[in-house]
Amino acid sequence: MAIYHFNCKIISRGKGQSAIASAAYRSGEKLYSERYGEFNFYRREIKPETFILKPSHAPKWSLNREKLWNEVESIEKYSRSQLAREMNIALPIELNNEEQTRLTKEYVQTNFVDEGMVADVAIHRDDINNPHFHVMLTTRPFTENGEWGSKSKRIILKDKNGNPLYYENGDKKSRKAYTTNWDSKEKLAEWRKNWADLTNQYLEKNGFSQRITEKSYAELGEGRKPTIHEGYVAREMENRGETSDRVEQNRKIKKSNYASEENRKEKVSQQTTNEILPLLSPQEKQDLKRLAKDLKIFINYDNLMDKERMVNNWKNAEKVNQLIKPDTFDKTVFDKINETEESVQRGKEILNKESLRIFNKYYPTLKDANFSDYAKINIGQETLAKDKVLDKKELKQILSHAQDNELKDMMRAITKKPYLKDIQTYQKDFYFASKKIDQFLDDNQVDKETVHTLAADKKETFKQLDRTQKLHFNTLKIAEKYYEQTILSTYPTANIKDLNAVQKEAVSQLLSYYGSTLSYTKITALAQKEVVSKYSTVEQRMGLQLLDKIEKGKLTDEDLKSIAEDYHKKELFETVSNPETRGLFLKEVEENGIPLPSNWSSYSKPSLFGTLANSLKVYDNLIKSSEDNARREMQQKSKRKKKSKSSRSTKPSIHNPSNGPKI
Repeated sequence: MAIYHFNCKIISRGKGQSAIASAAYRSGEKLYSERYGEFNFYRREIKPETFILKPSHAPKWSLNREKLWNEVESIEKYSRSQLAREMNIALPIELNNEEQTRLTKEYVQTNFVDEGMVADVAIHRDDINNPHFHVMLTTRPFTENGEWGSKSKRIILKDKNGNPLYYENGDKKSRKAYTTNWDSKEKLAEWRKNWADLTNQYLEKNGFSQRITEKSYAELGEGRKPTIHEGYVAREMENRGETSDRVEQNRKIKKSNYASEENRKEKVSQQTTNEILPLLSPQEKQDLKRLAKDLKIFINYDNLMDKERMVNNWKNAEKVNQLIKPDTFDKTVFDKINETEESVQRGKEILNKESLRIFNKYYPTLKDANFSDYAKINIGQETLAKDKVLDKKELKQILSHAQDNELKDMMRAITKKPYLKDIQTYQKDFYFASKKIDQFLDDNQVDKETVHTLAADKKETFKQLDRTQKLHFNTLKIAEKYYEQTILSTYPTANIKDLNAVQKEAVSQLLSYYGSTLSYTKITALAQKEVVSKYSTVEQRMGLQLLDKIEKGKLTDEDLKSIAEDYHKKELFETVSNPETRGLFLKEVEENGIPLPSNWSSYSKPSLFGTLANSLKVYDNLIKSSEDNARREMQQKSKRKKKSKSSRSTKPSIHNPSNGPKI
């Protein structure tokens, strides 16, 4: 998987480490340590690919692994000497073994060997999903004649006249100066960036759209928490049925990221609802019900939404299949869906029937009132909760509360399905509804002020036309407000006034699809008309497997259980099973060079960002807003660090009487 993992550490005698033992472990070779008088050998089932690269002026013996690290152990005399610098770097799974090796050699040569280091490289492919390489680097340079050089030198401090400065005891004042810049933070940052840049060149050269970056999510303006590197040992533990702390930590992070994205969507829905509802007239509020019916949206009465949404996505996908490929449609798939859906519906039915039964039994005088089921269910639930028949005052409060909540729930249900129709369809509906009114007025030779003079049947016709026009107008208003809230929830400083409705929709879809994974580097790539991947190659293949099972009706109960328990799979499943996002997923898969079955070609559609392809001002707006987000996050991160450091400094120190090592 094209992920960025670049870990740098020092192998030090002060930590109880040995250069020979470290080299033996990474290379899988049996090496003898002259310092400790013992052999070091660590058996590996899959032999690493190893090689040593050296500067031209380094001695030939440095190409012998055992000789090299014994010489290092010999030249480094002190008990706390730094023996080697080691990098552990993830290789992109998209590249084959030959390309991975070529990438590794080019990177090591240009960044370390050309700088004067001897590099001992071991490429590990024990785990096919986690190819990576270790490189052990000498910390002491070689002189031009092939001998070990000094790590540092003493520089005598002098006054402005060039005379040496002295301490009170007569010693000359001096400072330590390193002979190389290999220990500097700037150099490490350069190495990290160079790895990302070179890897991306190789990915592009080999036809992959995947890209990596050395920047953190915070620096990129992404809202996700980064997962940690699990490693081969942790994954093997999980395969044996054991629990790995590192894998478990990643599960929690993925769950947190999923929850954050769901919370963001819910917040957008609530904000849209809160902004629009107060502005609607009583008649427009009634139109909401017609809009919900038009979009085939129904209010949910309980908190089973999460599971229900997954089932609905699956069912929607199958309905599309039935229309596109009627000859290959398998009815048993619907039976399985309905079995799964049955448990969800059963809970609803019990709740609804019990509440309605209580309403009918204890409030017979209200039966003929024109109350919605939503209001009746609220009364029934409140009666159950208080375990008594409600008085008039309580009923009035509940009905008022239910009426407000019904509209809010209906609005939130509408905003959860904002892309069932595109904005241009809504605009056309409004346009044609307006044309029909104009035509009616012309045919009857009246205007809106004189419609009341027409016959009753004509007035009723106009009334229906007028309501239809207002319905489409409100639909446009709701959709555009949702798009605005989606944008502002991610980019508070975005200038949405410069966007027309179609552009707002495209940007909103962009943000809804990518969610918290959208960084300003991805926005820049989109502005350059590139298709940017949301998912890694491994995730794309996993999504294709899920989609294949959906297509063939082979999703088992075990599959559904695995999806429900793994938030990463759950998010991926929702993407591939939802017709609104499936085409976008398949488009990025195609761009990444993964072939699709021919019968899926109708699903893959052009990038939804074609609307924005020539709108550089829109992208400039988003890039600036994304950079604002990143700047704020870095500032907040800095404040948190300072606060944490300050709180630690105020705590009393704990004396360690044993003088033992820190654990």
